[in-house]
Amino acid sequence: MNQANNVFLITLALITTGFTVKKMGFITEKEGKIISKFLMHTTFPALMLVSTINLKLEPKLFLIPLTTVVYGSILLTIAWFVFKKYPNNIRGLLTMGSSGFNTGLFAFPIIESIWGRDALVYAIMFDIGNTVVVFGLIYSIGNYFSARGNEGVDFKAILKKVARLMPLQGLTLGLIINALSIPVAPILVDFLDVLARGNKPIVLLLMGIYLSFELDKKQVSLVVKSLLIRYLMGAIAVIFIYNMLPHSIMRSILIVCVVLPVGLTILPFSDELNYDSRMAGLFVNLSLLISFCLMWALVLGLNLTIF
Repeated sequence: MNQANNVFLITLALITTGFTVKKMGFITEKEGKIISKFLMHTTFPALMLVSTINLKLEPKLFLIPLTTVVYGSILLTIAWFVFKKYPNNIRGLLTMGSSGFNTGLFAFPIIESIWGRDALVYAIMFDIGNTVVVFGLIYSIGNYFSARGNEGVDFKAILKKVARLMPLQGLTLGLIINALSIPVAPILVDFLDVLARGNKPIVLLLMGIYLSFELDKKQVSLVVKSLLIRYLMGAIAVIFIYNMLPHSIMRSILIVCVVLPVGLTILPFSDELNYDSRMAGLFVNLSLLISFCLMWALVLGLNLTIF
């Protein structure tokens, strides 16, 4: 438990450092987006690749993304009906914020620090399903309710966006190398490993750069209603996973994943679809704080590090 506490304390310190650097004017959120883009094309693909090339592939792993898609769809369906009386520009954003998870930028560093890199496979499989939910469902729903919704949803364009995601390409390449037992030069593996190690601290600093406490009371009340759906359903999912799955690292990782914060993709989606970007930022910031506390409490309260 001391190790888990240390991980969360160090995580908090790194996020706080990123926030402080931004507040002191050394870096801006705009520059943070550039850093995020850089990570998506370097450290993230490397992390995906090195985490999967030596992975022991088991059939149960492929049930995780399927379950994630079902879970994400349930969240969106509930929000679809709960917010049906709101104007489309509000309904669309509230529905988008009810599902989708910040797995890569938020969960990966914490999971790797507590359970080790081998445990990342479960988070990676969760993120595969999450990618389908985010780009296949959330983006489509956002498009439907936006001012440009009458143009229809371009599923071909969405598929192209997903296919071009470098982390997904790294994951796919790693699984192919693994499945076909393709030999990889040790020096290349070492290079990728060094690159992957740089992901964790930079990602957590980036979370601090995105963090903001500029709150609008009216917007907060709307965002909280959407977050209630996430976390009430998350609580049900935690109880189900804890009681139905055998005591294992996989169970621990899935428990943590179902209470993750809103994915950062809601920010570019909101800009593109003409939603309120400030409210989208509230989703990210409030959910980050809530999820961080929930994860810490669950890891300690349920003894998720003891096997």
